[in-house]
Amino acid sequence: MRIISLTLLLSSAGTFAQEGSAPAVTLSTVEVNGERVSPGSSLGLDSEQEVGSRLSLTLRETPASVSVMSSEDIADRNLTRAQDAAVRMPGITESPAPGNGGTALVARGFVGHNSVVQLVDGMRQAVAAGTVTYPFSTWPLASVEVLRGPASVLYGDGAIGAAVNYVTRKPAWDRSHREAFLTAGSHGLLQGGLGLRGPINDATAYSMYLDAEHSDGYRALEDVKRRNYALALSLRPTPSLMATFSLDGGVNADARYFGTPLRGKKLDDSVKRINYNVSDAVVRYDDRLWRAKVEYEASPQVRLRNETYHVTSDRHWRNAESYAFDRIGGSVIREDYLEILHALQQTGNRFDVSVNGSVAGLPSRWVAGADWYSTKLVHTNNSPYRGESSVDSYAFDHGAFDSPDPTTPGRQAKLRVTALYVENALDLTPRWKLVSGLRNERIKLDDSNLRTAERRGKSYASTTGRIGLVWTASDALYFYGQYATGTDPLSGALSLPGGVTAFDLTRARQVEVGAKGLLPAIHSEWTAAAYRIDKRNLLSRDPNDPSVTQQIGRQSSTGFELAFAAQPASGWTIDANVALLRARYKDFNEVSAGAAVSRDGNVPIGVPERIANLWTTYRFASQWRVGAGLRYVGARFTNAANSGRLPSYTVADASLTYEHSAALRFMLTIRNLANRSYAVSGSDSTWLLRAPRTVQLTARATF
Repeated sequence: MRIISLTLLLSSAGTFAQEGSAPAVTLSTVEVNGERVSPGSSLGLDSEQEVGSRLSLTLRETPASVSVMSSEDIADRNLTRAQDAAVRMPGITESPAPGNGGTALVARGFVGHNSVVQLVDGMRQAVAAGTVTYPFSTWPLASVEVLRGPASVLYGDGAIGAAVNYVTRKPAWDRSHREAFLTAGSHGLLQGGLGLRGPINDATAYSMYLDAEHSDGYRALEDVKRRNYALALSLRPTPSLMATFSLDGGVNADARYFGTPLRGKKLDDSVKRINYNVSDAVVRYDDRLWRAKVEYEASPQVRLRNETYHVTSDRHWRNAESYAFDRIGGSVIREDYLEILHALQQTGNRFDVSVNGSVAGLPSRWVAGADWYSTKLVHTNNSPYRGESSVDSYAFDHGAFDSPDPTTPGRQAKLRVTALYVENALDLTPRWKLVSGLRNERIKLDDSNLRTAERRGKSYASTTGRIGLVWTASDALYFYGQYATGTDPLSGALSLPGGVTAFDLTRARQVEVGAKGLLPAIHSEWTAAAYRIDKRNLLSRDPNDPSVTQQIGRQSSTGFELAFAAQPASGWTIDANVALLRARYKDFNEVSAGAAVSRDGNVPIGVPERIANLWTTYRFASQWRVGAGLRYVGARFTNAANSGRLPSYTVADASLTYEHSAALRFMLTIRNLANRSYAVSGSDSTWLLRAPRTVQLTARATF
């Protein structure tokens, strides 16, 4: 609900009251309550966002594709996993695997943590061996924001496809907020959370959000135990100075499911509920984020911000991770007995100055700052990951993890990043706004083999930028154009590709045009964007000598995205989006049977070229509301030869909400209504399947 305050000051005549005139009459403030333009949506063109700029621009002022989903809308859809909110945005899909933390995303033709950066309040976590494991819960979040397209000018390398920002709830100064939820559901699901925030006194406020989850899972060894916490304390000794100290983190004992083997490249329904992992398998993450943020308003035109942070992440995997049917098909051969541990520490600092002023008499906003962080990773493993066993396809003892290779520290990597950046928004006229940014980044990586004492190092340097123009054609129609550049690491921020120091970062450029607008007659907002991204410096085999790797490969993506949100009638809301994409390799060769084979014109691995989302709700009685949604993800190839593929899927969800009172509501949610078997990721031989139809009953309360 928006509240519009109108204060009318009437005087009998003139600008100033004259002697003998009737006294000025001051009317009381009138509060007009109205529905949001597009409730239950991922739009909100007049909302400020943090992911697309540090200039406090609204979505309509930002010359880029930005989507935001608030905590209220996340709760209305009963989304409990952080990435589940992101994949409801235009053009975003998932590519999860236990090895990447189950959190990897896909955007605009680019896959995984090396190309789609995930942030917590604008703070990025270094990608360790292709893995990021936090956050995994929506309960502490105020919103989820997505900027599609290159975001390196804001967040550095590893952001060519998109940037996803998880915005946490902050201490509240206005009043106390108290809320809780409890969920019970299929497969032994039990989940609950408590949230408290508010002022302690005039100079102190706090926030505390706790939640936990337990589930037995659909398959054996798919049980989950999670504990999540988000604690913050704000101090405001003066109106212009505030310091916030926070601790966020969680312990996640995740599902020990690495996929279902295919029989003749097809899914055998008789084994889709079987997990072939070993009985003592482990998938466990322990993440902690300590932060101290200071904000100082030196004047109405100048603001300074500084955030210091320290991140630790301890991860442990111990599993048999590869499964395949034997030639007869009666047994499953298990290979790749992997035990891997990550001990990750990251310390950093972000500082910026915001200035509101003018340039040549034109209104202007500036942000200039410095970003620095240092990361250390100790990678412990049992390489070369040998071990093999065979079990019956249906009746078997899971057995224990048994590897001939000891688990010892294998590699230590240190990453140091320093960057300087500047952003500007210049109002050329009341209807034209120019937004630009520039970032210079220096990266130094040291990689040590702890078993051979061999050391390698590499330094990188990159300058990325963007420039965009927004034209306000009318109060209900806006057009924009943008040019942006970005960089990605070849094999993760904390590793060298193949241990070779000769290779550079991959580099990309994007051209994007779009429009954003309102349709007041049906309380609607919409956005449309067309773009082209070219990424170069991919590793490719020399066609004349397959043993030689060259950094000459390219990849391109051309696409169109449309998002629409409306309230066409009282009590009825619609949120829909569609993304159409053409992604291709170019100048890209692989080795096959000892020869270099061209993959030019093929679709990159794991990229769907058709994506659509729909969510609609209808209030059919004063206390009752029904919701329904569809998610469509097109087919994806599992190799660069495009000889294996994951089929497309459409998943339907539904909900029924009963609002007992303003402080208590109940929601019945059905996931995968049609009970589809579908793969969210996989390889030529194994698919990672999502759960079948599940039912959840959730109670949410404020008190």
